[in-house]
Amino acid sequence: MRPEAVLVETNWVVDVAAPAHLQSPQAVQLLERANAGEFRLFVPAICLAEARETVPRRFAPRSRSEDLRKFVRWARDEGRISLEDAKAAFRVFDQFDGLVANELTKVAERLEALALHPGLSVFPLSEPMLERQVAIGAMDLALKPYDLAVLAAVLVKAEELQQAGHGWVGFCELDSDLQPWDKFGARKPVLSDLYDGARMWVYGDFLMEEVETLPDGWTALS
Repeated sequence: MRPEAVLVETNWVVDVAAPAHLQSPQAVQLLERANAGEFRLFVPAICLAEARETVPRRFAPRSRSEDLRKFVRWARDEGRISLEDAKAAFRVFDQFDGLVANELTKVAERLEALALHPGLSVFPLSEPMLERQVAIGAMDLALKPYDLAVLAAVLVKAEELQQAGHGWVGFCELDSDLQPWDKFGARKPVLSDLYDGARMWVYGDFLMEEVETLPDGWTALS
């Protein structure tokens, strides 16, 4: 049994909009499945806005290659690799930096194209979502304002989708702060109750395959 609608957030957007060689195959596969009509994907618009800033910062090429550059310089100076090998390595690093830098100039274009996929719906924050954010903020949850906004958005959207006839709504959530179980698999009472109340099924990855039964009757997919 699979959901008819699946909610995703910034982690998924970042994994799909990253430079091609850094994209998550699972995230891309989820989009392909939605485009094929297996289910429909929904993402809050604020997640695309956040990804526009997150992708260039997370995948900055120089920060990723600098440690390797330091190693090659050290190995060259220590005589562990030849001068020719060091030069070849630096040429590869320069190609990598140039390729990724060019890819990162296209983030806005990638996000615009992503929003046009037939299997994906981007929805704005509504007044009920903002009201739910305030209500959740008063609960015993140590969440940042952005996480509160995402949580409120997916809960309200899940309820709206079910009212519109979707029998089962899933939520792919890789952020441990918003997962209803901790790193030991124990149920987080407040978050679990919120998801249960919205009749949402939370997945710990983008595959939506493996089932794990957790304490207190909570069943999570991860």
